Amino acid sequence: MSGVPRITPFQWADYFETGFGEVDAQHHKLVDLVNALAQRAATGSEIKPAELSHVLDGLGSYALHHFTAEEALMARTGLDERHLRSHRQSHADFVAQVAEMRHSTDPARAVPMLHRFVSSWLTFHILDTDQSMARQLRAVAAGSTPAEAFEAAAGYSSDPGNTALITAVHNLLGLVAERNSELARINVRLEQRVTERTAELTAANQTLRHTLASLQETRDRLLEADKLAAVGQLAAGVAHEINTPLGYVASNLGTLREYAERLLALVDTADRLAAGGRNADAWAAARDGTDLDFMREDLPTLVAESNRGLGQVSDIVHALQDFASAGPAETRQVAPAQMLNEAIQATASTRQPGQEVVRSYASLPDMAVNPTLLGEAFKALLDNAGKALGSDPGTIAVRARRQDGSLVVEVEDDGCGMDEATRGRIFEPFFTTRPVGQGRGLGLSSAYRIVSRHGGRLEVSSTPGKGSCFRVVLPLVPPG
Repeated sequence: MSGVPRITPFQWADYFETGFGEVDAQHHKLVDLVNALAQRAATGSEIKPAELSHVLDGLGSYALHHFTAEEALMARTGLDERHLRSHRQSHADFVAQVAEMRHSTDPARAVPMLHRFVSSWLTFHILDTDQSMARQLRAVAAGSTPAEAFEAAAGYSSDPGNTALITAVHNLLGLVAERNSELARINVRLEQRVTERTAELTAANQTLRHTLASLQETRDRLLEADKLAAVGQLAAGVAHEINTPLGYVASNLGTLREYAERLLALVDTADRLAAGGRNADAWAAARDGTDLDFMREDLPTLVAESNRGLGQVSDIVHALQDFASAGPAETRQVAPAQMLNEAIQATASTRQPGQEVVRSYASLPDMAVNPTLLGEAFKALLDNAGKALGSDPGTIAVRARRQDGSLVVEVEDDGCGMDEATRGRIFEPFFTTRPVGQGRGLGLSSAYRIVSRHGGRLEVSSTPGKGSCFRVVLPLVPPG
């Protein structure tokens, strides 16, 4: 880890040496291992399983060669059996502890565990037991008996200051390793908490985005509903104001027709009375001056055209009244498939030859609606789909399914489609793309209003040249 100074608590010195080359060479390697573990412990970094296995294999190799060499050396020299027993037991303990460490499963504690073990062995075996062995080997070589050498070594006292200092360094490094392990565990917990909190914030942000999108959609629908409500109030007022003079005109037109017929009959009578009389010529001149024959021929045509015009105005007034209606005042349980089939049949005459309606209904429950109004909405959608096909052959797909507690009805055509500007105004009252006199622009706006009054929504998707799809979404359970 960068920034951590090099730590070497044990420097090889003469007090490590026993005077026996093979033994000291193995001790030197162990000192290097203790320093490497001290550096690793100071950094707080964990040891990987493969690294741990490699270190333990090295300690096993150390035990195999070093302990065999030491015990052979002591046996050849003939050291006192009391020393041999304790020395061999310490070797056996070392081998057993190395085997036990192979089962460690806590990476955070592996380095401190290894460091304590090896530095303890260095401090209390190599600097004590092995030094005692070396003194006995030298004493026997100088002529002492094994028992005399053992007794002399037992009475030998090492420098207590060195022992205390080595023990303090060992304890200090152990404490550093413990603190680093704790910091590593804290860091792991902190990273976990940060990860969890980040996930929570991400989920909260997603929920917030969905909520904002839902609020925006609701706002748009409320604005559309307010706009339609305002238009509905205007339509109701206009229809009321037009309806009264329209009645006067229709009534008066009938009376005028009756008066005209009486006047023409009176003219016929005058023709008969004047014929052959002394005023016959004057009457004939006056009659010809009024172009009475043309008036007689043209009058029925004028009255008929006026009646057709009044009929069209009356249709518009009724459409305005329907648009301004309060909604489905009376509802009853109706099968959706039945409503759709009736709407398809009612609009059959408006479709051109080669225009096919394809139905696809899932299993649908009955629902409480105003079938008259909702049927008018479906007829408006089917009529619009037929008009989108024009005079060309094409397909109108009518699909109905149950989805998330709602009835979803789609009316899709493969006609001319709409651009973005047209799609944005398609539900506006009196907006139409048809030629003047061929559409009032109230069909889709009325359908939108009827669906909204049933607690649903009407959506549209369209691509120029590829067709349009109108989607009605109605709650299967009416809103309270």
